[in-house]
Amino acid sequence: MTIKQAPLKCWDIYGMFLVNQAKHFNKQQEIEVLNTYKKEFGWVFNIEELITNNDFEAIILTNKQQQIEWVNKGFTKMTGYPANYAEGKHPSFLQGKNTTQASLESIRANLAKGRPFKTSIINYKKNGDAYNCHLDIYPLKDRNNNLLHLLALEKRIKM
Repeated sequence: MTIKQAPLKCWDIYGMFLVNQAKHFNKQQEIEVLNTYKKEFGWVFNIEELITNNDFEAIILTNKQQQIEWVNKGFTKMTGYPANYAEGKHPSFLQGKNTTQASLESIRANLAKGRPFKTSIINYKKNGDAYNCHLDIYPLKDRNNNLLHLLALEKRIKM
């Protein structure tokens, strides 16, 4: 009896299918976690639409004092820092010598406006490597327009 093998292309396609399934599963888990926060704090924000319609690697959820309350698995993959290390810290622990003062001032000014914004910043991984990080930041508010949390979707971009 001869064992027949499928062409390598079939396995490549199947592998891509599995990767896409894993991404979808991860996004569903992230939506569930964030919806739990939404219910607890009464955010007026469509989490599912945001997560489903945006391309990102990492999610950082901070309280209004900008202390990290939750990060997704992509954060650990992107930065090298485990979730339990990041929680309770300010995202500034990711900054370093090449993080510009202008980018920090821009972030502060945009946060003060209380509206969603996009920007980029140079951050650093746990191993010390710098990376250019695109940020989409969303203020999460309640029905009375009180700021409760900030949600950052992050993605590495080429330097």
